[in-house]
Amino acid sequence: MKTEFLLVGQGLCGTWLSYFLEQEKREFLMLDPGNLPNASKQAGGLINPITGRRLVKTWLIDELMPFAQQQYRQLEQFLLSRSTKPVDNLFEERSIVQFFSHADSRSIFEKRATEQNDYLVLPQEELPEAKAFDRLYGYGIIQKSYQVRPDLLLASYKKHLSLSGRLLESKFEYDQLVTLSKGGRYQDIEFDCLIFCDGIGTHNNPLFDHLPIAPVKGEALIVQAPELPTSHVFKGPLTMIPLGHSGYWWVGSSYEWAFSDPYPSTGFRTSVEQTLNKWLQLPFTVTDHWAAIRPGSKERRPFVGMLEKNPAIGILGGMGTKGCSLAPYFAHQLVQHLLYRTPLCSEADLNRFKIN
Repeated sequence: MKTEFLLVGQGLCGTWLSYFLEQEKREFLMLDPGNLPNASKQAGGLINPITGRRLVKTWLIDELMPFAQQQYRQLEQFLLSRSTKPVDNLFEERSIVQFFSHADSRSIFEKRATEQNDYLVLPQEELPEAKAFDRLYGYGIIQKSYQVRPDLLLASYKKHLSLSGRLLESKFEYDQLVTLSKGGRYQDIEFDCLIFCDGIGTHNNPLFDHLPIAPVKGEALIVQAPELPTSHVFKGPLTMIPLGHSGYWWVGSSYEWAFSDPYPSTGFRTSVEQTLNKWLQLPFTVTDHWAAIRPGSKERRPFVGMLEKNPAIGILGGMGTKGCSLAPYFAHQLVQHLLYRTPLCSEADLNRFKIN
C-alpha cells in the first residue's frame, strides 16, 4: 500500500490536517486506535478571545478567530454534503458571562473594557440568565467568543474517513517504522510523509523526546440543569458550557501538572459539586465525570513542522487547552508549508528545538 501522507491520531489536529489535505486533493491515510481516551473529545470546546486574570487577548486571537469562523463553517458544509453532519451545530457564537469573584477583578474588567471594547463589555441592564447564579461582585460580558462541539465534530469526521476508506483503526507501533532515503514504511504502508497528531501520545514518542512536552490532566463534570438557559457560557468559580440545547452542561475544569493517574477523581467531583451548589441557584444533577490528559507544552506554544534531520517525519501537536482555535490554523499552515514551502510561524516551528 502506498500513500503520500500517513497521519497518526484523529483528534482535532489530525482531523483538521486530513481535511486540508483532502481540500488539496492529496492522498492520505489516518491511523487511529479508536478506543483510547482522547482529550479532544472531552474538551469544553470554548474559543475565548480573552485569557487570564489580567484579561489580555489570547495569543494570535485576531488572526485565529476569523480563520476559525470561516473554516468551521466550511467544515460543517463539507460534512453536510456527505451526510455525516450531526443535528446539533458544530460551531456557534456564544458570549461568556464573566462573574467577578472580588472587587479587584471587577476593576480590572472595567479598565480592560475601555481598552478592548471589541471583546469586553459591561451590560447596560440586567441579564435574566444571570439571576440563576450568585452574582458575587457583578459580571461582565466577553463577546465574540465561540463554542465548538469537538465530540460531534470528531465522530462525524471519523464516519467520513471510514466511508472514504482512509481510516485504519490500529495503534501505532514504533518498532515497525522504517525510515528510507525518501519517505518511509510502516508495516505494509509506504509513505512520503509521516505526521504525528496523536496528542498525549507524543509524550512517549522516541522521535520527539527532545521537546518540552508537558502533560496536563483535566477533569470535568457533565451535569443536567434543564432550567438554566443555554444562551451563554457562564464563567465564575467554575466554567459552565452548554452541550447544545439539551439541558446538559460541561462543568470544569481542573488543570493539574502533577498527577498520579489519568482517571476521574473523587476529590474533584466533591469539590465541584460543593462549589456548584453555592454558585448555581437552580437544581442540577451530575450525569457523568470525565478526565483526560492534554498534550501541553511547557512554553505554551504548539509543535508544528518536520524533523530537520528527517524531513519525512513531522508533528502537529502541543495545542494544550486552546486546540479548538489553534488546530485549524496550524494544520492549514503546515499543509501550505509542505506543499508550497510557505513559512511556519517561528513561535510554533518544531525546529526551534534542536536535537542534541
